[in-house]
Amino acid sequence: MQPDEALAVLKQGAAQIISEAELREKLALRRPLRVKLGVDPTSADIHLGHAVVLRKLRQFQDLGHQAVLIIGDFTGMIGDPSGRSATRPHLMRDDVLANAETYRDQAFKILDPERTETVFNGDWFRKMNYEDVTRLNSRVTLQQMLQREDFRARIDNQQAIHAHEIQYPIMQGWDSVMVKADVELGGTDQLFNILVGRDFQKDEGIPQQVVFLLPILEGLDGAKKMSKSLGNFVGVNEPASEM
Repeated sequence: MQPDEALAVLKQGAAQIISEAELREKLALRRPLRVKLGVDPTSADIHLGHAVVLRKLRQFQDLGHQAVLIIGDFTGMIGDPSGRSATRPHLMRDDVLANAETYRDQAFKILDPERTETVFNGDWFRKMNYEDVTRLNSRVTLQQMLQREDFRARIDNQQAIHAHEIQYPIMQGWDSVMVKADVELGGTDQLFNILVGRDFQKDEGIPQQVVFLLPILEGLDGAKKMSKSLGNFVGVNEPASEM
């Protein structure tokens, strides 16, 4: 498929792409692109909200590209603060690893396993010492972190922001460096985190990933996003009658 044709297919259903021109350039490279999606095993279930991005990732695979599925065994202990009005409960590593056991099987209901590279971000984060973490933190400013809409809202409402939550976008951004992502998929609430990845890649002198955002699926409550922690989700492993 020609780059323009592939772009026309891929952009269907997208909420935002930064930028379409960059994505077209990457498609014109005539090599499989590395398309990243990160999931945190904060519960044992992948739900239909995840399926929105997983289906787009499968579309990239069907066009000949490589899916890079990052299981956040390390970031899952922190929990993504995106779109949250309160700090997530802290999970123990054993809980996260137990949840991760089922993740790949569920994801492969949608993804092609032959074109999926699965990695755990604990493989690189556990090798870091405190000096490494400090150097990574020095690449971003507190002002950048506080530009996030969800953090600003918490400050306005006099709600706590814990220091470990500020680490999350930094860690997600570093994932993109480690896997050399050409494209990162996510919901619209992931814009800030994925842009951090672009900045880190630029600092490292490697090509920057394209930001590819998809709409967020509303949950069963008809108000908030479909979320495992909110319990308003439909799991991909649930029986058809239950769905």
